[in-house]
Amino acid sequence: MTEARRYGGQSAAERDDGRRTRLREAALELFGTQGYASVSIDRLCSAAKVSTRHFYQLHSSKEDMLLDLYASLTTASLEDVVESLRRNEGESISVRLREAVGAYLRPLLADPRKARIAFVEIVGVSARVEERRLGFRNGIIALVESETKAAAERGEVVRAADVRFRALAMVGAANVIVHDWSIHRSRSGAAALEKAFCDLAVELIVGHVNAN
Repeated sequence: MTEARRYGGQSAAERDDGRRTRLREAALELFGTQGYASVSIDRLCSAAKVSTRHFYQLHSSKEDMLLDLYASLTTASLEDVVESLRRNEGESISVRLREAVGAYLRPLLADPRKARIAFVEIVGVSARVEERRLGFRNGIIALVESETKAAAERGEVVRAADVRFRALAMVGAANVIVHDWSIHRSRSGAAALEKAFCDLAVELIVGHVNAN
């Protein structure tokens, strides 16, 4: 019975995985270059070489497709951040923060399509999408708060003040700066932007927790 369901050497689950991958690749290209609102499901399916019937077996709507892609991008970014913090265990908060922010930004800056989706196309789509976006943002803020609290407990900073406001400013700055860079990439390279933003993040967060 199981063998009868195999086509081209693939099981139904493997075929679905292939369709999901092709849809993510097509969504990354189309949403990331032409904008989420301007792309129809038919066009997405055509680019992915997936039938609309199979699309609706995997996603209930175009919005679900956007959330699936956004989840894959943010999951990869968070994994890079966690690995950076693990790798820099024992370093100062300035080093840990700089490296973690760089790990988060680097893959997005390496692919302007990802930057556009993560910082532009995801904003204001619907209440459900906003909830997901703000949930990710709050996770980043909680991570910053945890790092500064740990630094204070180590005696590395003067006090662990409430850094939520500064962390929000950091996230907001990332949105605006990366969006502007994605439009005017000739102004500076990705490496220069990453360094400049990491400097800003350290100034915002570490300078704040060391304030009297």
